[in-house]
Amino acid sequence: MEKNGKKSKLTLIPVELAQQMVNAYDKQRREPAAAQRSRELGKKVEEPRSFWVSKAALLELMSLNDADGIRFYYAIADDYPGFELKKQEYKKAHTVVMVATKSGDPDNPTMENSVDCLNIPGAQPAAHASDGKIGTVVLPIAPSQAGLPADDVDLCPPPSPPGQRL
Repeated sequence: MEKNGKKSKLTLIPVELAQQMVNAYDKQRREPAAAQRSRELGKKVEEPRSFWVSKAALLELMSLNDADGIRFYYAIADDYPGFELKKQEYKKAHTVVMVATKSGDPDNPTMENSVDCLNIPGAQPAAHASDGKIGTVVLPIAPSQAGLPADDVDLCPPPSPPGQRL
């Protein structure tokens, strides 16, 4: 697929395949994780099925860091030393941390030639900017300069309404 004479970097898959992949994740990962989390917390909980981030937030992350990509790390929302979870309903839920990346080859950014603050050996934590933003880690971008990914990402609980597709 080409747009404005440029070859697309997207590899599109059929909706049917996407639905099968999500269903497999539900059975193989999400449901067992929800059962384990329920045991740990002593109450029935559901594991998030997805997350949502606005285009504006993604573009802001990239702009703040002069980035050419974003890496998504799987993570667990919880209370950590110095960072209390604001939304306790997300306690021990799986989530993601989005981190801006910078490519060694700006004309051809790829996963392989991009680095971020979490995969640079010996990298120092980013400094807090004067506007309250936190360096290269997008989540959280919170006025308090604290928080966790689950606090600022809309985790979407299962299940989807019957008959609803991706």
